[in-house]
Amino acid sequence: MIASSLRLALAQLPDPAFRRVLIRSLLISAAIFAVLAVGLWVGVASLPDTGQTWIDWLVGFLSGLGFFVGMLLLFPAVMTAAIGLFLDDIADAVERKYYPQDARGQPLPFWPALWGSIRFLLVMLGINILLLPIYAVLIFFPPFMYALSLLVNGFLVSREYFEVVAWRYLPRKEADRLRQRHRGDLWLCGAIIVLLLTIPLINFLVPIVATAFMVHVYKRLRATG
Repeated sequence: MIASSLRLALAQLPDPAFRRVLIRSLLISAAIFAVLAVGLWVGVASLPDTGQTWIDWLVGFLSGLGFFVGMLLLFPAVMTAAIGLFLDDIADAVERKYYPQDARGQPLPFWPALWGSIRFLLVMLGINILLLPIYAVLIFFPPFMYALSLLVNGFLVSREYFEVVAWRYLPRKEADRLRQRHRGDLWLCGAIIVLLLTIPLINFLVPIVATAFMVHVYKRLRATG
């Protein structure tokens, strides 16, 4: 079920609707990281001069390294939040191509969709910031760092994608019950999404594919109950 759903999502990549969403989400993500980078630069520049060149260099180096690591770890959250604004465009394209006989999902109102994306971003940022001390230790043990990221972010990403897709078709309580019944499969879907998001270049396409992927997953889980 998971493999075939992912294959169908990948097969639809050339869809013009997917390209439009990709461009918009990349612009939003780039703007967010640019603001964060400027904020970090201003913060480091405002630190008092220690008078020791090597200390100032070390502070700058560690700040840059921390930003780079943080960007890698938080990229899934930022891209997922951005793509959440255009979920209906992707879901509609998937429905037209693969499920024309099914009832169309109801588009999510703009402001609730925007708030849902912001809420998810804040939750994911908050949890990962709390875990930064652990990440800082595990940076010297990359397999364990990525394992922790997959465990935590896989759950968060799978829940976010599934909820915003399922809410197009079901009342929230019913969608929550369906998610609880299949939380193991959904966590695996989220872990796959997070893993793909850590691959350079490919990660620019994954949020688009992941949304289509979850539409297929929802359709099949709903069919099985």
